[in-house]
Amino acid sequence: MAIQWSDFALQSLEDIIIWYEVEADRHVADSIAARIFTQIEKMETFPMSAPVSEIFPGTRKVAIKNLPCVAFIRPIEDGIWEVVDIVHTARKLPKSE
Repeated sequence: MAIQWSDFALQSLEDIIIWYEVEADRHVADSIAARIFTQIEKMETFPMSAPVSEIFPGTRKVAIKNLPCVAFIRPIEDGIWEVVDIVHTARKLPKSE
């Protein structure tokens, strides 16, 4: 199985990382980014283990361990999943632009 990131999800991740860089420092921001990527990569093995999301129909919700972040993933092709968005849980869901 493979995981792809949507442009929207990558922008959301960048926003989260920038926030951590401003509020803490670059080291913390880099550590947060690595933890998020690692958690998402682990979903490649068992994506169906993530609970179905009630917020974004057709997606599954991946809680990022020990971080206030949730990723939403969905199948887009046989064996390919897409990260639709990643949200800092202090924000309103769904996000508005």
